[in-house]
Amino acid sequence: MEGKIGENINVTANIVRLFDNVSGNYIYYYMDGAEDMYYGKTVDLNGKFFNNDSLNLKEFGSKEYTFRGLIKEGQYDGEWNVDNSKALYFNMKEYYPNGSLPFEVYYLNSESRLDKQKKDSPTAQIELTLVYPEGKYFQAGIIDSVQKIIMDSYFGRGFKLSSPQQMLEDFEIEYFDNYKKQTEYRKETSPSSSLNYQKQVNMSVIYNSNYILCTEYIRYAYAGGAHGMSNISYDIVDLDSGLKLGYEDIFDQESDSLLSIVLTQQLRLNYQIPDEISLAEAGFFVEEVKPNKNLFVNGEGIGFVYNSY
Repeated sequence: MEGKIGENINVTANIVRLFDNVSGNYIYYYMDGAEDMYYGKTVDLNGKFFNNDSLNLKEFGSKEYTFRGLIKEGQYDGEWNVDNSKALYFNMKEYYPNGSLPFEVYYLNSESRLDKQKKDSPTAQIELTLVYPEGKYFQAGIIDSVQKIIMDSYFGRGFKLSSPQQMLEDFEIEYFDNYKKQTEYRKETSPSSSLNYQKQVNMSVIYNSNYILCTEYIRYAYAGGAHGMSNISYDIVDLDSGLKLGYEDIFDQESDSLLSIVLTQQLRLNYQIPDEISLAEAGFFVEEVKPNKNLFVNGEGIGFVYNSY
């Protein structure tokens, strides 16, 4: 969605609705002086629909709603208020200019008992949220290319192409089949609590403008161990060519050492670590942060995510 807050603040938002729950992000920007454009940070949002048309959204970490308004026929308008400052009228419309893609949301949530005859049987649970490009694009082949990239990242390479909802159901069947195979030899020797499995794959759009698409995949899996494991990954796609972009496409070959300096400085800033204290003394296992290949692009720049372990 794109529009304005007040008279001169431009706003772009990526919003995903799942029943009455809403998540996403927004960024605002405006002219700061005669020639300079000011860009605010990309802010995560979450909220709910009330009475179907009323949508209230909070910024991440906020107790109060930032956006309060009505959404009808692709238009969202109402009141924007941050930190109890002066409230401003906002208006946004669903809009996909050249260099952005329309998406649909698909969802699946189910569970299966290991022993169908026992009500207290261990279970496997799966929850899937897929954001999939549909509709038309002014350049031929781009949507097909993005669909293939998402399929490979979400389901794994070689997964059978079908309708989005059917692919979720095929993935569900495969997961439950694997669950039964993996627990078959443990049923007699392991406590029931260790046979409860869980899997989540949730997807969202981080950036969808200016011929750059960035999608995020958040995975969680528990398979009876001491704790579950989470993982966050991204796809960055050039919507002019339909090609997936990697680290080498975005940074020069000689950028590693300079990026390491910038990332280490940012880590120290985030955790308020003075220069005279080593990272080891602060509880880290490295003395410098090196760039990795797990990066994303949003409205304010480029970020790196370092998963557990």
